[in-house]
Amino acid sequence: MLKQVVTVGALGVLMSGCSMFNKSTDSIDTAQTITPFAVKKAYEHKAKVVEEQVVKVPKWYTNMPESDDAIYAVGTAISPALQLSNDIAILLAKRTLADRINGELRSQTKSFMSKIGTDANSSVLNEIETVTSNLIADVDVAGYRVKESEVVVNGTEYRMYVLLEYSSAEATKILMNRLKREKQLLSKISALNAFKELDNKVNEKESDDQKKLETIVDTITTEG
Repeated sequence: MLKQVVTVGALGVLMSGCSMFNKSTDSIDTAQTITPFAVKKAYEHKAKVVEEQVVKVPKWYTNMPESDDAIYAVGTAISPALQLSNDIAILLAKRTLADRINGELRSQTKSFMSKIGTDANSSVLNEIETVTSNLIADVDVAGYRVKESEVVVNGTEYRMYVLLEYSSAEATKILMNRLKREKQLLSKISALNAFKELDNKVNEKESDDQKKLETIVDTITTEG
């Protein structure tokens, strides 16, 4: 009986050793199969995938439109969920858009202050600078619209590209509305030509928007 137990035990150790040996040799065989040729093929495959993705990038993403009447910003994101990739891409584009709107507001403010410089004293200019600096810090991008969007399937994920557009006139409107909220400052600058020019620009934009809205309504009514 003891001899049988010893024999079975020895057989078990032998089989275990063989199993470990087989696993070891399998690892060696696997390592040996990763040849320079296999590495090269894997690299070429990856390079091809990257090249295909680059080709699929929209032209408007790498070469944004330029216009004196609008501000543009792009964003991209990748996710297994299509809606999530869209939301993140827009969020990233809005951050860039906010920076660009800030730049536009600074430019318009500088131009405005330059025009009224000869008609206003230094205290008025300081007030305008204070008001507009607060405005720039709290810029709102609510007036944007998605001008372009494109989705590219990347394996099991979705790569979304978006292009946002924001009217330069909207930036002017933000500046004008902020100035009008400061009643004391408004009383000092409302008669100045530079302020009237800015106000007319905003009024023209609102008039154009109203005409466009009426045209759309008329078209819908006629088709209905």
